[in-house]
Amino acid sequence: MITTTSNSNPIIIIDDDVEDIELFQEGFKELGIENEIMVFTDGNKFYDYISTTDRKSFFIFCDINMNRLNGFELKQKIFDNEEIRLKCIPFLMLSTSGASASVLEAYSLNVQGYFIKPNTVDGIKDMFEIVVKYWSISQRPATEQ
Repeated sequence: MITTTSNSNPIIIIDDDVEDIELFQEGFKELGIENEIMVFTDGNKFYDYISTTDRKSFFIFCDINMNRLNGFELKQKIFDNEEIRLKCIPFLMLSTSGASASVLEAYSLNVQGYFIKPNTVDGIKDMFEIVVKYWSISQRPATEQ
């Protein structure tokens, strides 16, 4: 079990692949992560949510290849909106590809990480364990509620 007592805010997953979402949820469950896992299958719906909520988030995992609004477009919208950008929510990209052009584009949009999607629950657990531990101890700017 991973303790995230320093940050009990929800973890956000943005992905339109139902099978990947199920793997992610299983990985978090097996790790014993107690944070709420919020899932958005549409980047526009997530953008609407993050634009209107005062609720803080632990971090965001966002798939790149999504219908309607892809991960790059969503990150650009967030970056262009100062109010959302200043919420300082770690934004992590997920992809099935490690193509250098995609990695470069992601980091040019100021993402805090780029990860290749594991295709097993054990791979997901390994990735999540590292990410959760890292962001549990990483310092961030204080933001007012």
